[in-house]
Amino acid sequence: MDNIAESLQNINNTLQKHNEIALKMLDTMQKPENRFIRVLQVIGLGAGALAIFNIIENIVKWLTGGN
Repeated sequence: MDNIAESLQNINNTLQKHNEIALKMLDTMQKPENRFIRVLQVIGLGAGALAIFNIIENIVKWLTGGN
């Protein structure tokens, strides 16, 4: 039981460190002044993610011989 508690504590410590790093990254990133610019950035990020998924899907289809 002590092993499980120690493992959970280690996971918790790791997550806290990752959270601190993420907060530092968010603090250093430039925040757009305008809400419209922020919306455009989010749309651009979404489109980029969809494009990457599309490329991966095409590669998988090509490797598996799917249509």
